[in-house]
Amino acid sequence: MRLKKIFYPLAMAFLLAACANGSKDKETKEEVKSNQVSQAEDQKDAEDDKSDENEIDADLDDSEELPKLDKTYYEYFDTVTTILTYSKDKKSFDKHCKLLEKELDRYNKLYNSYDSFDGVNNFRTINDKAGIEPVKVDPEIIELIEYSEKIYDLTGGTINIAMGSLLGLWHQYREMSIDHPEKAAIPSEKELTEKANHKDINSIVIDKKNSTVYIKDPDVQIDIGAIGKGFATEKIAKKLKEAGFTKGIISVGGDDVIIGDNPNNSQGLWKIAVQNPFLDQKDKPYSSIVSVKNTSVVTSGDYQRFFTVNGKNYHHIIDPATRYPSTRWKSVSVQADSISLADSLSTYFFIIDHETGLKKARENKVEAYWIDPEGNEFKTDGWKAMEDE
Repeated sequence: MRLKKIFYPLAMAFLLAACANGSKDKETKEEVKSNQVSQAEDQKDAEDDKSDENEIDADLDDSEELPKLDKTYYEYFDTVTTILTYSKDKKSFDKHCKLLEKELDRYNKLYNSYDSFDGVNNFRTINDKAGIEPVKVDPEIIELIEYSEKIYDLTGGTINIAMGSLLGLWHQYREMSIDHPEKAAIPSEKELTEKANHKDINSIVIDKKNSTVYIKDPDVQIDIGAIGKGFATEKIAKKLKEAGFTKGIISVGGDDVIIGDNPNNSQGLWKIAVQNPFLDQKDKPYSSIVSVKNTSVVTSGDYQRFFTVNGKNYHHIIDPATRYPSTRWKSVSVQADSISLADSLSTYFFIIDHETGLKKARENKVEAYWIDPEGNEFKTDGWKAMEDE
């Protein structure tokens, strides 16, 4: 994939210890995962929190605090991946890191609509053979397509992997505009109309017996951007848990899987920080901090993957109704037990109105947090209950 061509306004995802709750919560060093927070800000926060460490540690009942172990990867899914735990068992952690990297590499190749890899039939292969012939694929590709069909029905067609022609057009203009700012441009109405006419999900034909996928319409292309990363992360997390990784966080960009109890917290909770989408508000790096365990939190926003034309930003979340980037929200976060569902719904909620989003959140038993372009915040009751005071 093309990590260097994606505009990240801040350096990297960074894991913060010793969150500033101090005497109010009297808890051990809890983990705050911040979406794209600069190292400089994190170091400053950590220094500010040092004055609270003694009082926090005093509530440990003489138990021993475990050291933090973490590792970060930059090569997969066009984003930053971090695995973190608290443990003295460095040998097991290194084993889990090797497994994580192996699985990240595998799914990065399989769940890829834009790049080809030797010996791998992926979504790019299927797209290249659209209207020509079926493609023999691994079972994980068929599983993702079948899940995508369920999400298509759940969202009334708003999240549609068959919209790849339209999404690919925006992707091309984004890459061109970032690589050559002097030529920055957006697609024409004619181009948008032509591409949007080819989005029939029924054109994607699965033959499970022969393990093949075929696109009947040569102009239909598959794009799994709203679904693939979360689906892959869920499968990877399951494999790591089966291998003995029972406490920690796996963060793939804005997709966070929280596994088990935090051993350095009296209630077993991990803290997840949602980045403030208004990047110029340096005094407020986080919009919300929630305390959770055994769940997942995913954030979709307009402030990372974008390009600029005539002073206006165009991000990567496209509303199929308008064929342009959705302008309804700045950021939407979803908490759900399934990260596949959280990933899909965070994109869906980013596109639709608040009333519909609330209804769908209740129906699917998830919590959500919206921030609009004016900075107004909307939260489900369950999200409020998870937040720090």
